[in-house]
Amino acid sequence: MVDHPDPDRGTVHTPGEIAQQPEMWRQTARLVRDRAPALKRFLEAAGLYSDEIPSRILLTGAGTSHYVGLSVVDLLRRRFDTPCESRPTTRITPNPDLFLREGEPTLMVHFARSGNSPESRAVLEGGLECMGEAGRHLVITCNSDGTLAELARAHPDRVHLLVLPDDTNDQGLAMTSSYTSMVVASQALAHLDRMDAFVHQTDRTAEIGETVLAEHPDAVDALMSGDVRRAFFLGNNDLYGAATESALKVQELTAGQILAGAEDTLAFRHGPISAVDAHSLVVFYLSARSHTRRYELDVVRQYQDAFEELGASIAVVAPQRPEIEETDHLSVFAYDAEGAVPALQQTNVAVLIGQMAGLFAAYRRGVNVDEPSVEKALYNRTVQGVQIYDPSGACAENSGEHR
Repeated sequence: MVDHPDPDRGTVHTPGEIAQQPEMWRQTARLVRDRAPALKRFLEAAGLYSDEIPSRILLTGAGTSHYVGLSVVDLLRRRFDTPCESRPTTRITPNPDLFLREGEPTLMVHFARSGNSPESRAVLEGGLECMGEAGRHLVITCNSDGTLAELARAHPDRVHLLVLPDDTNDQGLAMTSSYTSMVVASQALAHLDRMDAFVHQTDRTAEIGETVLAEHPDAVDALMSGDVRRAFFLGNNDLYGAATESALKVQELTAGQILAGAEDTLAFRHGPISAVDAHSLVVFYLSARSHTRRYELDVVRQYQDAFEELGASIAVVAPQRPEIEETDHLSVFAYDAEGAVPALQQTNVAVLIGQMAGLFAAYRRGVNVDEPSVEKALYNRTVQGVQIYDPSGACAENSGEHR
């Protein structure tokens, strides 16, 4: 990792925030365990851990906070056997009537690092107004002083507030430990009736994360040492969340010097693959689910030779080492030979590779890692300047449509 904090290089916060993540996972799991009785009572009132299943679970946040939802949506859908979707606040805010339906029993889970973005507040306020008593809201945030936390405290009858450890509130522009800690907290929602086992599992995942952070930095740095200008991150289920977050970290930390995107692995064939060139890096996050992994490996094998002919680089990130030979253009990062991390909960370990890729790429290009935006008026740690309009008209106008 980048060892010495240097204000001129912008390495005061972000490298340490990446490195601290396994410890933040441990602390977060224990915090949720301590809060589990009250949290479970709230979820029972919302229809989970009870016979009254809600019509749906709606996960929401903006940017990286939305990717938290993408990282856990399949786990929660499977655990509670109820419709579960992840939709960004940036989509809900201008279209409240399409998502915040009056009278439909819904648990909304709101993710936010600071809780100060205008859309985060707008969606919680809109949910309280448009869904009324049918809606219950869980706020998971890293900032006890944010506007979202304040709003949650003002509505204790319908909103439950879960504030994560202070150190998860990353001070660098890019969200790192805030993202993975919110993932741990939301994974815990599926384990509130067996939290001791979940804490033990999180401890094991944290140990694996520490090994990745100790053993793989040089190889990741070497991967980013060439003239990489485009990066593609591919994954399925929880690892699609890791892919979206990794793509954002690489693009964000390099201030767009590397343009990055994410896709479901099989969807990459259907158009996005056309953008791969000699300056591209393609990262495959392989699933721990054997059936899923067969399809993913087929894509790797189908295009490996073509990518190498182009001069593109390939990285395969997998729990267990796949039967793929490493070459000058293909690197393998295996992290869980014993299969200790459950399927659908691989995100936090895999995403460490993407975070390190963004960090090293930014550092090599001379970008200020903590504040990578070239133009501060365009991009800040917390989004500003969003005009929020009263959602009540939209909800009332369309409340009877498409029932």
